[in-house]
Parts: sequence; structure tokens; C-alpha cells
Amino acid sequence: MPKVRTIFLSASDIAVPCLERLLEINDCQLVGIMTQPERPRGRGQKYSPNPIATWAQSHRILHLQTEQMDDNVFVELRQMQIDLALVMAFGHILKRRFLDLPALGMWNFHTSLLPKYRGASPIQTCLLMGERETGVTLMRMVEKLDAGPWIAQKIVGIEAQETAYTLTQKLAHASADLLAEYWGRLIQKNYSVVEQIESFATVTRKLRKSDGLLDFNETALSLERKVRALNPWPGTFFRWKDESIKVHAAHVVDEEIAHKPGTVLLNFCQCPLCIASSRGVLAIDQLQRSGGKILRVKEFLNGNKFLFQANKSTPS
Repeated sequence: MPKVRTIFLSASDIAVPCLERLLEINDCQLVGIMTQPERPRGRGQKYSPNPIATWAQSHRILHLQTEQMDDNVFVELRQMQIDLALVMAFGHILKRRFLDLPALGMWNFHTSLLPKYRGASPIQTCLLMGERETGVTLMRMVEKLDAGPWIAQKIVGIEAQETAYTLTQKLAHASADLLAEYWGRLIQKNYSVVEQIESFATVTRKLRKSDGLLDFNETALSLERKVRALNPWPGTFFRWKDESIKVHAAHVVDEEIAHKPGTVLLNFCQCPLCIASSRGVLAIDQLQRSGGKILRVKEFLNGNKFLFQANKSTPS
């Protein structure tokens, strides 16, 4: 029996566990990987390696890097005679002609329990919303954002201290497990599809760096969720004395106590540094000055306590 000629489309290292799993499937021939070009990042606007391209190179698998899914890409894919296409965090809504190329279909692994949290930031949004579980949906792609019918979902629990980074790792491996479980059904077309109910759909947007600003007019609980949800990117910060101080970890020490939002509380409830919110108090566990190292709060205050002693109110 000939192997299934498969291509994988992704621009994120979340897809690496799925790629690794494909190499273990005997009747799969991974003929190519499509990803996006490297882009400049950070203050220095340096180009960082694309993790999917790097993986493909290390396994000597053909990879294509393209900014647009245009006529040239279509011709190249058609020449590859693809049987099956798998997609995860690729960043494009594909036109019908691309969706119709593989005889066994084009299938997407989306990191939410659709129709909830379609779009660009489902992992971060479910943490911001305080969800206790999320998951991965294996869905057929259509010409609309994350709106296709699905054939399988795998639920993933969310721990109390879960960050976007740790949850991403869990969802990446859950996707690989789902792929292994449903590979046979995909290639035999032995599945039932479930149409999404549009009225239940919610859509998430692409995150910006400005989303990381901690506004202490919000509640301590919502701020704590934001710190976890935006870790590692775009990260969270508050402005203090004309500089931005990044917060890498925090927890709620009191959800009810009332202080003026933004008031700095030193050695409150046995926590070295706390900041009052509109409802409750947020304890800062790890923070970082611009250009400095990430430090635990006690270590940070050893060298920077003067920042908060002169004026103990209103970071913003």
C-alpha cells in the first residue's frame, strides 16, 4: 500500500510534537512543510530562526517559506501531489483551491474547544477568562476563520498556576496524541463531522505589546490571570517613575481588602511587595527592570527597594 503523501503547514513551534509523531507513522510520507519567513523581532529587529524551518532542515525535509499563498505556491503544491494536508497555527485563511488540493482533505488542529475561542489567541484568552479546561479541536478547514466542521476534540485541564507557555506545551502534545488516534480514520475517511453552531462562536484577536499593561483599576484576580496568560509574550508590566517594570509572576493575597488602586504595600501579608487593585491585593513574585535580569521579589528589592519607598502609590 503506498504511503500517504502529507504536507504540514505551520509557523509555530507548537506544531513540533505533531511533526515528530508523523515521523513515527509507518504509512505517512511527510513530503514537505510550509511555513512563514523569518521576521525581525525585538528592539534590535534581529531575524530569529523559524522553528519549523529549523526542524525541517534538521530532518532533511523539504520546506517552503512564503509570505502569501499565491499562484506560485498553488502550482508548487499541486506538483507535489499531496494526499493529505495538516495545519496548525499557520496564520492564513486559505482559499478554496488550496483546500481542494489534497484528496483526503485539509485538517487543522486548533487550540480551543470550538466554537469557543476561534482566532489568533485562544490559549491566552481562555486563561484571561479563568477557564478551568480547554482543549484541541481537529477540524476540516473552510474559507472562514476556524469555522469548519470538526471530527474530534481532546480536553486539557488548566492548573491554578498555568501560564500560556505551560498550557501551550500541554496542548501541543495533546494535538500529537489526537493526530495519532485519528490518523487511520482520516486516511480511510472513517469519521463523522460535527457542524459548529455559529451562535455559540467567540473570536479572539491578535495580541499586542500594549495588552500587557497592568491596570490596577482592575481586580487583583483579573491582573493575576493576565500575568499568567501573557507569559511569555507579550508579557505584563506596570509603569513606575517613568520606566516600565515587567512582572513575570504574581499571585493574589487578598481578594477583598480595599486600598486605593495602585498603592504599593511593602511587607503586606508576609509578601515583600504588593500592589492594591480595585478589589483585592496582588503580590508580585518576579519582576524585571528595563535591561536587567528577571529576579525574585526579595532579590529585586535588595537593589531596588528605594524605587518604592519614596512614593508608595499609583503605579499605572
